Amino acid sequence: MSEITHQKQQEIWEAEHQNPRVLQQMDSIDASGGVIKFLQWLKANSKKEGLRGIEMGCGKGRNVIAMAKEGYYMTGFDFSKFAINAAKNKAKKAGLLGRANFARQDATKHWAFPPSYFDFGIDCFASTDIESPEGRAFARDELIRVIKPNGYLLVYTLSTADEFHKEMVNKFPSSEKNAFLHPTTGKFEKTFDEEELLSFYKGLKLVEAQRMSKKTIFFGKEYDCKHFWLIFQKPGSA
Repeated sequence: MSEITHQKQQEIWEAEHQNPRVLQQMDSIDASGGVIKFLQWLKANSKKEGLRGIEMGCGKGRNVIAMAKEGYYMTGFDFSKFAINAAKNKAKKAGLLGRANFARQDATKHWAFPPSYFDFGIDCFASTDIESPEGRAFARDELIRVIKPNGYLLVYTLSTADEFHKEMVNKFPSSEKNAFLHPTTGKFEKTFDEEELLSFYKGLKLVEAQRMSKKTIFFGKEYDCKHFWLIFQKPGSA
């Protein structure tokens, strides 16, 4: 359905990680606002110690490292070799090796992690960059597989109400609904409406559903964003 291959998408990301042109925040040491909000939610809603979490498409590790600093045992993975090497170096410098672990892994191929191992999972704008419905569905199923029964999944993702991304969909549409090819990099990006997200995760229990509003600069212009911030829970054992 997409006009871009998975290999091309990976090549674009590899180049972007080496020299960020569009997403400068990838080099930030600060965690995403959506992940910080999830961290606060976890502290308020789960009193267990030593929880294990996983983030798919972790990039250079800013979210994983932030969670590890708060006492969680974190694993992050990405298909970018450059990003994972950078993440490992960050974790080493922070003295967090063993608590913040990283692996090179493609989300659209079988994950090298055991089933029901993690207490929670994080999808922070990761599935939005998977260029096919089949790839996104596979990554979703693998993420659910590796989370424990009653474990949680944070989905923080683009909305069709985000001004910039709505403009991009109109000007540079992909063949898939509510998706576009970025005018600078050619990278595929998918936005979601509420009905689509709830249908996509219909096997999980929706625990929290909010919109995170913020201002973001793209190409020197300020846009309003209204990202989806959703927490799902995996069903417990029968």
